[in-house]
Amino acid sequence: MKTSVDSIVYGDFVATMDPENPVIENGAVAIDQGYFCAVGSKRDVEARFTSTTKFSGQDRIVLPGLINGHTHATMTLFRGYADDLSLKEWLEEHIFPLEAAVLSPEVVEIGTRLACWEMLCGGTTSFADMYMFHEEIANVVDEVGIRAWVAATIANVPRNDAKNMDDQWLQALEFVQKWSKRNTTVHPILAGHSIYTLDQQELIELRDLANQLDVPVHIHLSETQFEVDYAKKHYQSTPIRFLDNIGFFDNPVITAHVVWPQDGEIEILANKNVAAIHNPSSNAKLASGLSPVSAMLEHGVCVGLGTDGTASNNDLDLWEEMRLATFLQKLNAMNPTELPAHQTLEMATTNGASAFGATHNLGKLKEGFCADLIQVELRNAHQLPIYDVFSHLVYTTHIHDVVNVFVNGRILLKDREPTTIDVAKLRTDVARMTKEIRSIRK
Repeated sequence: MKTSVDSIVYGDFVATMDPENPVIENGAVAIDQGYFCAVGSKRDVEARFTSTTKFSGQDRIVLPGLINGHTHATMTLFRGYADDLSLKEWLEEHIFPLEAAVLSPEVVEIGTRLACWEMLCGGTTSFADMYMFHEEIANVVDEVGIRAWVAATIANVPRNDAKNMDDQWLQALEFVQKWSKRNTTVHPILAGHSIYTLDQQELIELRDLANQLDVPVHIHLSETQFEVDYAKKHYQSTPIRFLDNIGFFDNPVITAHVVWPQDGEIEILANKNVAAIHNPSSNAKLASGLSPVSAMLEHGVCVGLGTDGTASNNDLDLWEEMRLATFLQKLNAMNPTELPAHQTLEMATTNGASAFGATHNLGKLKEGFCADLIQVELRNAHQLPIYDVFSHLVYTTHIHDVVNVFVNGRILLKDREPTTIDVAKLRTDVARMTKEIRSIRK
């Protein structure tokens, strides 16, 4: 007798990202209570399971949802606000003043919801967010149903969401304690903005709080030459070595960027199991430099993929990040075999899961894993013909090819339309906020 399940999703190809069974032609996945209960051929799955809810797989690839390992969701409202500038000038002369002028719970709520809409449309099912007003971000994530590692971010700069540093520490503690108890797609973590917005003692306090709460820390690290020079001047060291010397890597740490690792620092990351999130578009646009991704992977560093915020990208398209990541590594090495397609797709799926300690339930289509998956359509001209699934996904697929998106088995994007976001209302809210921001810019 067949077992009834919540849904069955089919695909001409099922790209599992599981080395034991990487691609299944004419395949299917059975989903029940938010988890995969079967991944295999259509024939095998239908022999064991039945469902009243089925999603056609004709001209479609099924694969794990993409994982955006580093972004600042609220900053969708700052898209295009200040372009063609260095990171230091962009931050200090434009972004920090703008945030001081406009950030509020409502702005963060609207910006985060806009980011969720954009990410779902592109097949992103999980993201890591580092920003202020983390409670508002978590509430939106919970409401929309997308998955996120939401960071309570510590930075010794003036902020609209905290009176002082003591308030920041208290908020971070309470946020993690509160959301850790909830059964939700929100995973609370901690973040430190950088080694130049936190001093040594504050970084040690952050390390200790993370250890107390048993959560990882997300931090910008070795992003620019300025940061390297800052570390040498203030700490008589280099960024990665400085954090290692104070025991910052004794707890799980996910770094963003790692563009300027110095001699011996990649080995430190590998030895301490520190993950790195590569953000190629942002690093290129700000001319921060090119991260040595291939070297980090060769040394055993877990390297995931991120978009950074839309104020420095200017979108949340992980397909674009995959292409740029592999092309830049090939060009830098003058070697077309560098960072091949399958390895690049791993950065956006399994490596992202590993970076945030979720190798046991995310990043693969595998029995017992969370049912976070997407369907990519193959009907448009640029998708024909298809010979290699992984090559096709990395080098050919675009954001508009994503047709259905599921998180915990719940469909959040159906036939390219979000199911948990009021798009008409959101458009109105964004227009209102844009008008306010434009008035400040003048």
